[in-house]
Amino acid sequence: MTPTAVAGMAVLLAGLGLLVWVRSRTLLAYFQQEEYDNARFLRALPRVGLFDIRATVAAVALWAVAGLAGWWGALPFLLGAVFALIGWREMRWRFKKPLAMTERARRMLLLARGLAVVPVALVLWHPLWAIAALQALPLALVGANRLLAPLQRRINDAYVAEARDRLERLQPVTIGITGSFGKTTVKHILAELLEAAGPTFWSRGSINTVLGLTRHIRERLQPAHRFFVAEMGAYGIGSIRRLCDFARPRFGIVTAVGQAHVERFGSLEATAQAKSELAAHVVAHGEKVVVTDRVAALPPFAALRAQAPEKFIVVGEGPDCDLRILDARADGDDWRVRLALNHLPDRAPLELVLPLLGAHNVMNLALAVAMVSVVAPEILDKLPRLTPGIAQIPHRLQRKDAGHGPLVLDDAYNANEDGFLNALEVLRDLADRRRGRAILITPGVAELGSDHDIVHGRLGRAAGDHCDVILAIGAERMAAFAGAARGRRAEVHEVATLAEARAALAGLHPGAADVVLYENDLPDLLEERRLL
Repeated sequence: MTPTAVAGMAVLLAGLGLLVWVRSRTLLAYFQQEEYDNARFLRALPRVGLFDIRATVAAVALWAVAGLAGWWGALPFLLGAVFALIGWREMRWRFKKPLAMTERARRMLLLARGLAVVPVALVLWHPLWAIAALQALPLALVGANRLLAPLQRRINDAYVAEARDRLERLQPVTIGITGSFGKTTVKHILAELLEAAGPTFWSRGSINTVLGLTRHIRERLQPAHRFFVAEMGAYGIGSIRRLCDFARPRFGIVTAVGQAHVERFGSLEATAQAKSELAAHVVAHGEKVVVTDRVAALPPFAALRAQAPEKFIVVGEGPDCDLRILDARADGDDWRVRLALNHLPDRAPLELVLPLLGAHNVMNLALAVAMVSVVAPEILDKLPRLTPGIAQIPHRLQRKDAGHGPLVLDDAYNANEDGFLNALEVLRDLADRRRGRAILITPGVAELGSDHDIVHGRLGRAAGDHCDVILAIGAERMAAFAGAARGRRAEVHEVATLAEARAALAGLHPGAADVVLYENDLPDLLEERRLL
């Protein structure tokens, strides 16, 4: 092999090596967003386009040109340069949810890159093996995940056992919260109120899995904590049961059963069954479970309530509810709420002020108060002084007023139809009071399954009536929404990504009187199809 050929192969290997190094990290970011689930990641490959296109097309084109022009000696140099350029540009990509380089991620990345060495080395035999090396990278990650699974299970099991031992040793009063929506907000409200009764430990943000809770318990749970408020997410039948076996809550709250994540469960009935696992655990092993009247009427909950009526506290507006919402009226940005504690007949109704936007938060407050009445009744008289100080929940109709420019409502973590509709009501009301425009930025709602177009049609009609301007993100996902919104009050614009929506918003020159609602946010996997 001539010195020129050796140099060409060195350039080719260096360029391909750089691209493989960067691309493996890019793919791992998507894999992590799919929670390291091999099946879900493989399904995302064609949907999101997680296979190489640019480098493959460039390699084939350069091969064809080299054949026609007789530039075979230059081909390795050209391929190496193109691969390096693509890798360098991809290195600068930014994700809304960046890759968290945990020890697990590092192990997977290292092994996947090791598995990719063989196809990369085959370019020494033929340059077009570069295509195979790039296309095989997603499979290398899946393979690495499978090979490391036994080790990861042992590591996870050890961490879970340590967290469970810590819980059993410290024995805080554990309260589990689940629901299709509202669970994070109820968790925040309840934890703030319970602090008046004693130190309260609660999972920050939306941490709601066994491993997520395990990490928080190992790192943050202290002997002084009297209460532990645990959010519990369901990713299928049995998810809540596993969380209950781990945390062993004595008390529970089920906030709602709705269309959110129906794609994950297959039906509303299956969703109800999954959420009822918390109530079933409390009925069998605990003391009280708090549910809304709508939840109590669903078959799995109705059966459990018939079995142990004394363990249920039902919250709602009806006269038969244990905790009844007597009145709720908006007062500026606050809610004034009257609650009757019918399960405590000697108590007068509570008059509370709630400084959170959205009518749906009245029920969230009522659920939290119902639980307080069970686990810390001694602070009920303090609640009128406590509730006005409840902090805004990040990304859940959170008001952000910088003092200049438009008022921003951040509802990025909302993912259900009821919350969406409530947010639209708030948006219109605030815009009218400020005499400005109501501007909506949204990618819609995810995981609706076969109801996707039906729900987005309803949301589109409501948004078209309530808004002055709509920036709909993602034409492929949002066709039903944008179509239903057009021809009504709102001016509708379609954009591809959140970044484009922000640029379009700047072009609208929003003023201090305007209100901008960011309704829901999607992970990179659902929002944007990048050209790899």
